[in-house]
Amino acid sequence: MAVFAAVLLLPKLQIDAKPKIFYGTTNEFTVYGYCACKKCCDKSDKLTYTETTALQDRTIAVDPSVIPLGSTVLIYYEDSLIGIYQAEDIGGDIKGNTIDMYFENHSDALDWGINDCDVVIVDAKG
Repeated sequence: MAVFAAVLLLPKLQIDAKPKIFYGTTNEFTVYGYCACKKCCDKSDKLTYTETTALQDRTIAVDPSVIPLGSTVLIYYEDSLIGIYQAEDIGGDIKGNTIDMYFENHSDALDWGINDCDVVIVDAKG
């Protein structure tokens, strides 16, 4: 009877619609390719939201409520590390566990397409 009473005293769990991200652990994200062309982002300069110049193999766009801008992340595809990236950009269509990975040209962004990747946030800013 004491165990039952103790269970009744436990606080109710809060259920959030927002995905939970744990720093230093692996989280699943959908990763899209994008470039600095008008088709991908309605502009053709390489200036990111954080006022850096977008670079392939470095720049990603994120939902800053999930991955803070300035954070360093590892991205794995099919169990292989594909790179260490910086959260330097945002986008209107990026919500939740979604990342846009920057490519220098449109054909490379299209070749990447959309892939499910494992992401580890190793240095969270913000």
